[in-house]
Amino acid sequence: MLSNQDIAQMFARIADALEVQGANRFRINAYRKASDTLAALTVGLATLREQDDLTNLPNIGATSAQIINELLDQGYSPIYDALMTQVPPGLLDLLRVPAIGPKTAARLYHDHGISDLQALYAAAKSGTLREIKGFGAKTEARIVQSIDEWVQRTPRLRLVDAMRVMHELVASLTQLQPVSHVAPAGSVRRGCATVGDLNLVVAASSPSDALAAISTLPQVAAASVDAGIMELRLHNGMQVRLIVVPPQQLGATLVRWTGAQAHLEQLDALLAQRGWLLDTAGLHTPAGLQPMADEAAVYAALDLDWVPPELREGWGEITAAQQHQLPRLITPQDLRADLHWHTQWSDGRATLREMAEAGRALGYTYMAVADHSAYLGVTGGLDAKRLKQQRAEIDSLNAEWAAQDVPFRLLQCCEVDILPDGSLALADAILAQLDLVIASPHVALRQERAAATERLVRAISNPHVDIIGHPTGRLLEERAGADLDMEQVIAAAAANQTILEVNAGPERLDLDGHHVRQALQAGVKISIDTDAHDPRHLAEIGLGVTTARRGWATPADVVNTWPLSELQAWLNAKS
Repeated sequence: MLSNQDIAQMFARIADALEVQGANRFRINAYRKASDTLAALTVGLATLREQDDLTNLPNIGATSAQIINELLDQGYSPIYDALMTQVPPGLLDLLRVPAIGPKTAARLYHDHGISDLQALYAAAKSGTLREIKGFGAKTEARIVQSIDEWVQRTPRLRLVDAMRVMHELVASLTQLQPVSHVAPAGSVRRGCATVGDLNLVVAASSPSDALAAISTLPQVAAASVDAGIMELRLHNGMQVRLIVVPPQQLGATLVRWTGAQAHLEQLDALLAQRGWLLDTAGLHTPAGLQPMADEAAVYAALDLDWVPPELREGWGEITAAQQHQLPRLITPQDLRADLHWHTQWSDGRATLREMAEAGRALGYTYMAVADHSAYLGVTGGLDAKRLKQQRAEIDSLNAEWAAQDVPFRLLQCCEVDILPDGSLALADAILAQLDLVIASPHVALRQERAAATERLVRAISNPHVDIIGHPTGRLLEERAGADLDMEQVIAAAAANQTILEVNAGPERLDLDGHHVRQALQAGVKISIDTDAHDPRHLAEIGLGVTTARRGWATPADVVNTWPLSELQAWLNAKS
């Protein structure tokens, strides 16, 4: 029987094929949303169908349910098969190449007979692709590089996707009678932006009984056990490794299975100095084996403060733990504001009031709306006239809250596009009227390193720019982002007191933890913002907090933990 992941991929290919054909975009998006829904399911579709009508699933309508039923019952769907005969299957693979969109793929096929990646690669390598209108030598070279990278890449999961599955699996595991505790481990627990595999440590009074029970969970498509480690394949195609141990071994196992290799090597060096060894059984010393139920006890045995999981990368945390100088890391509760989100004034789905009230519900005392500038045509961005109109609505809302003694204030910001030469999409005179300015790169992200860096440095140096939004412009597992000399970018931010954003959008997490660490060491302040386009997205701020924690960020390092008066004073002093 086809897996959830198989069926989700078939829906994605339907959307791709329709896009190549130039079909209605609403129809295309319907299939894409259905694919996303199916890919996120961890319980098998056959089981869900037995329990309920498939159309009760989000984004699954009658046609989508029909296709799912056909695939489950027959292994094929006439709707899918008919569409695949209309578009050469290899043609859809062209869409993996950043320079190739649906219209270009269709043109390459119909006009030049290029129907798959192999043919495209051959044309690019031979130099004949540049003879086609719209392609040049640089584009040709980028296509060769993109295909090479695609072939060599190891697929990874975005943190948000891994966490979603992890939370559901933890909830199911904790219901099993032999299980006393379940904890994420590995790169998910460290909060890495992308994850290669999922690791869970399970404590059970009877590991053998727990292993037998786990294999019966509805999420599990296949399971195997070797030396107490269980490998699972879920119905959504994800691979999960479970380390099942008695409760008294939980702490030692978490230490061994959480830290990055560099962190564990440094721990092992300290252990070796004492003639000790740490494995999942516990701490082996000349006096004998000491099981470790609490991982803090492992660090304490080595005269170390407990190291938060996000810091276990080998970036100096062992020395800091020895010297009792680990930072008090930021938490979501420290945040007073979100300074980057969008409304219906540009490409958001909600009104100013709806977004602000959602922020108030999260406990924020102020927020800054940052709708797009009028540069990217698809966003319906703001020019001077529309910014003035938006300001009037903001003033009205603030007056209403003040009259009700509501301790909340809305600021007017704007996410201004950084143009390819580093200038901004709005004039300085317009920017000067805003409470806050975020400048972000959205286009021309494939510039050479020197040009890309110079572009960002120029934007940083503009006295009206307060924050650089998602500085690299990356999209996790989709787009690498700009090739930047981050040392120069961070030095410019430090010199100009320009804030660098940690964008909490699950598809971005930009800056990443490593660059946050570099920025903080240089004295740069950061902001943590959601870039939300819907009230529900404001709750994703935790992903940004986790990323900032990986960079050793404290509340004092993050400007939107400050009271509004302190932030305003800092911005005024900067200007």
